[in-house]
Amino acid sequence: MLVALIAVSGLVAQTGEAAFKQARKSFDTYKLNSDKEALAEAVTLIATAMEDAEVAADPKALVEAGDIYKEAVIQYVNKRFIDANDKERMFEMPGVMSAKAYMKAYEMAEKKGDKKAALKGLSEIQGNLTNEGIYAIQDGATNPKLYEQSYTSFTTNLMVNDFLEKNGGEVLVTPESITQDKYFAALAATLSKQYENALPLYEELYAAKYDDAAIYDGLYKIYTDKGMKDKAEKVLVEGRERYPEESSLLFTEINYLLGEGRLDELTGKLETAINKEPENMSLYSTLASVYERLYNQANEAGKTDEAADYFAKAEAEYNRGLAKDPNSSRMIYGLGAMIYNKGALMSQDLETLGDDFSKEGQKKYDALKAKVDAEFAKALPFFQKAEMADPNDVNTLIALKEMYARQGEYEVSGEFKERIATIQGGGKVGGSYFKEKGM
Repeated sequence: MLVALIAVSGLVAQTGEAAFKQARKSFDTYKLNSDKEALAEAVTLIATAMEDAEVAADPKALVEAGDIYKEAVIQYVNKRFIDANDKERMFEMPGVMSAKAYMKAYEMAEKKGDKKAALKGLSEIQGNLTNEGIYAIQDGATNPKLYEQSYTSFTTNLMVNDFLEKNGGEVLVTPESITQDKYFAALAATLSKQYENALPLYEELYAAKYDDAAIYDGLYKIYTDKGMKDKAEKVLVEGRERYPEESSLLFTEINYLLGEGRLDELTGKLETAINKEPENMSLYSTLASVYERLYNQANEAGKTDEAADYFAKAEAEYNRGLAKDPNSSRMIYGLGAMIYNKGALMSQDLETLGDDFSKEGQKKYDALKAKVDAEFAKALPFFQKAEMADPNDVNTLIALKEMYARQGEYEVSGEFKERIATIQGGGKVGGSYFKEKGM
C-alpha cells in the first residue's frame, strides 16, 4: 500500500510539472503571434499546474502564472475598451489571480531576481485590477454575483498597493486612484450586501471627507440596517447639507421622514423631488398620501377647516398625477379610496342621527345622507377605472362590492364577491368586469 501511494504521488507531481511546461510553451506561442487560443490554453494549463503543491511553491512558476493571468486581464480590458457591450468573460478575475500569484512568488522567493520579477508584475497589474473591478460593477445589474467579484478586485488592488509600499516596489498608480478604489470597493460591498466589509471603507472615506454623496447614502443605509439610528440620522443630515442638489440623498431623506411619520416636513421635500423628476409618478401619489394622512390627523383632532384644506391638497395632487398619466391605476385607486373613506367616515354620523326620529333629526339625517351618497357616487368612477386598469386588484374589488351593495345592486356586488374569492383562492380573473360591459 505504501509503494502504491508513493507511485500515485509521483504521478501527480509529474502531471503538475508537465502542465506547467505546456502552459509556458502555449504562452510563448501567444507572445510570438498573439494567438488568443494559445493564451486561453495557457490559462487553463497554469491553473492545473498550480494544483500541484510543488509547482505552486516554485517562485519562478508563480511569476510565470502571474504573467499569464496578467496578459489574460490585459486582453479582457482591451476587448471591453473596443466594445463595451462585449461582456463575455473567458476567465473569472484573472487580475486577482495574477496579483495573488505575484505576491506568493515574492514570499516564496529567495533570489533577488525572483523577488524583483514579482514586484514588477505587481506594479504592472494595478491599473487593470481597477479596470477589472469597474467592469464587474458595471455588469452587476444583470449578474449580481459580479458585485462580489468587483469587491474582490478592488480590495486586492488595495492589498497590492500596501504590499508594494511595504516591500519597496514601484507604485504606478496615484494616491487619488487608490482612494477611488476604496470608494468602489465600498460600493461593490454594499451592492453585494456585504455591509460589514463596506462599513470600515465608508467610515475611512467619510473621515477623509471624500467628495461623493454615495458615502453618506451608503453609511446611512448600513447604520440603519444595524439599528444605529442616531448615527444614521447624523450622516443623512450632513450629507443633505453638503449635497443639497443630490437626488439620491433627497429620496433617502424622504423615505426616512416617512418612516418617522414627520409629515409636515415631507411636503416641501416632495415638491422639490417633483421639480427634479416631474415624470416620477410615485412622487405625486406619495405627496397626495402625505396630505391625506394630515387630513385624517386633523379630522381626528376636530380641526374641520384644517382637515378640509388638507383634503383639497391631497385631491389636487392626485389630479396633478393623473394629468401626467390618466391611466395610472395607483393614482386612480388612491383618489377613489380617499373619497370613499371620506364618505364612510361621514356615514358613521348617520347611525347617530338615525336614532333621532324628530322632524329636525330626520331633516339632518336626510341632508347628511345626501352628502354621503354624493361622496360615494363621486368615488365610484375611480374604482371602475381602477378595475379596468387592473381587474385582479383585491382592494379595488372589495370597494366595488361594498359600494354596489350600498346602492342595492346585489347582483353586481355578488359578481365582485365571486371575483374576490377566485383571487384569494390563488386564481386570476380573466378580464375586467366593466370592459366586458362595454365601458
